[in-house]
Amino acid sequence: MRLFFNRLYLSSKRSFMNPYIYGMAFILIALAVVSVAMPSHKSSAYIPVAVLNLDDNEDTEEAVEELCEMGSIFDFYEVDSEAQMYSDLATGKANTGFILPEDLMDKSGQMRHMPEITVITTPSSTLPFMSSEEIFMKLFPRFALRVMQRTIDSTGVVMPSDYIHGLSEVFDMYLEGNSIYRLESLESIEYNEITTSQKIAIPVYKFAGFFLWMAALLGALSYLNDCDNKLYMRMSKGGRFFMGLILPAAHVIPVVVISLISFIICGAEFSVVHVLVYSIVSILLAFLIASVVAALPMHARRSSIFAAVLPTYLILSFLFGGVLMNLSVYSPVLRTVSMLFPPYFF
Repeated sequence: MRLFFNRLYLSSKRSFMNPYIYGMAFILIALAVVSVAMPSHKSSAYIPVAVLNLDDNEDTEEAVEELCEMGSIFDFYEVDSEAQMYSDLATGKANTGFILPEDLMDKSGQMRHMPEITVITTPSSTLPFMSSEEIFMKLFPRFALRVMQRTIDSTGVVMPSDYIHGLSEVFDMYLEGNSIYRLESLESIEYNEITTSQKIAIPVYKFAGFFLWMAALLGALSYLNDCDNKLYMRMSKGGRFFMGLILPAAHVIPVVVISLISFIICGAEFSVVHVLVYSIVSILLAFLIASVVAALPMHARRSSIFAAVLPTYLILSFLFGGVLMNLSVYSPVLRTVSMLFPPYFF
């Protein structure tokens, strides 16, 4: 038992002498602190809607102006021509388009031959019916007043010369009381404040998974270096097996502690059980790789060969482990390749 603790102490001491361990600890803590200090980026959510107004009537121009100035989930803006509208729709600058025809307001009182408002959508158009409701909300009061005026005039009843002014006041009163038609607009505080607040995602968790695997491989390298220096010649097979496991473990344990601390600092969601299971699996895989390399029949130093291959393998582990980008989502082949690297499962 004394020999066991002596070996454990010496192996742990060697791991703390490895500068890579301190480098990993510094990077993880720095990433966690930066993740906390990173300011939130606010972005507004809106749906751009293009409006082409071909009607030079003052009421129509006023309605379009109100649409463009209103605050809602829809961002209405005017275009000068159909060509510009179709170009904006094709490039995604506009989500939906509306064309208000000539003489729209002047002919609004006609029950027949009413000019049609053209709605232009694309397969990616979002909520086109709701944007149509916004157009209707701005035009309806003006349309309705004209329809009532023409209806009264068509009856032949003699009305005072200024009856339109009184009619307009009564109509506005009923509109405000929702007695004629209930108008519900998206122009409200609830919709006017649609903003998303988010921070730039810093993958502290994935970096920790990569560093745990890297630490295990560094422990395997230390074991192979000891084997090349014949430090275990007088040990039994059980003793060599123990050293093959304890060296990767001694390198991994400090990184586990630092990883948990970094998770707590940045507030990342994590499972201690998952971290421990992943660490144990990494240690076993590193020991298996070291054992296979140590058993190869060769005259060259096995640690030198392993050290030459290790940087390339670590770079591939970084790329395919999903530390910065999850390549596995792009094709089944990349997903299969990613499964060859333990950080992918962390």
